[in-house]
Amino acid sequence: MNHIGKLAIIIPAIKLEYFESTLESLSKQTCKDFVVYVGDDCSGKDFKSLCKKYENEFSIVYKCFDDNLGSYDLVGQWKRCIDISLGEEWLWLFSDDDVIGEKCVELFYKEIIECKKKYPIYHFNVKIIDGNGQVIKEPKEFPELITSIDFYKKKSSAELDSFVVEYIFSRTAYNEVGGFQRFDMAWGSDIATWVKMGNKDGIKTLNSDFVYWRQSNNNITPNHKKEIVFRKLNIDIEFLSWVNNFFGKKSILLYNQYVLFRLLFFYSLILDRYQVNLILSDALAIKVLNSMCYYLLKFIYPIIPVLKYIKSHFYDNKK
Repeated sequence: MNHIGKLAIIIPAIKLEYFESTLESLSKQTCKDFVVYVGDDCSGKDFKSLCKKYENEFSIVYKCFDDNLGSYDLVGQWKRCIDISLGEEWLWLFSDDDVIGEKCVELFYKEIIECKKKYPIYHFNVKIIDGNGQVIKEPKEFPELITSIDFYKKKSSAELDSFVVEYIFSRTAYNEVGGFQRFDMAWGSDIATWVKMGNKDGIKTLNSDFVYWRQSNNNITPNHKKEIVFRKLNIDIEFLSWVNNFFGKKSILLYNQYVLFRLLFFYSLILDRYQVNLILSDALAIKVLNSMCYYLLKFIYPIIPVLKYIKSHFYDNKK
């Protein structure tokens, strides 16, 4: 098979526990026309030995950075890992603990060789695994082609899940959008970037194999500590403002007020009233909320934790 260009699989590395499972999944690919670039974020862990163990299985490049950039600038860590790569046409930002289905690379090359239309961004459906590699959840699959605005709305309404690691994108698209959109903790950075890359032609999903995303205590998504939730919600306000400006549609402005309400409802048993007031004030200041919604939410918010408690302890427990 004559492949069009090369694929760089970029792995920003900090967690060693499941790293060999990731490398093992790469060694089992039915097509090994790719180069793996591992960027060790000054972890102090022995990623190098594992990389060396697999160097006869596929092409792999290891680099250890001098500082732990990811601890305060995760997007910056992603960027410098991508910068290690040597001009491959396609990029896959992966992780140090997830797993790639054995046919994924083959399916990707088959798509770009056989299909006349090329997309700037491709997607694989995901299955969620636990620490033992057992599938514990199968999220809803993406449509074969989805527009950026539908992707955003379905992701923000929890109709679809997205985990960063299941996307392959062209280097051209990456450069055209200016790399990954910057937000604190990279919270929403991937979603904003996929929205930008797919804005013209949409996001194309490749079927017949999966990426396996590992759920663990190391993920920030399920972290419900009070200080982390407050920090994430402040980033969400900035992200919603970005979305409003990017799409520039009144319908999105209205929709994002609903998104903020859902977020406040979801975290209402974690946040205190002072934190909520700060979030609402910031949302009003940058026009994520209009005045009417701002005062309405301030008025009704005292009963929201009660409703959330009832839903969590009675309705959800009956499912």
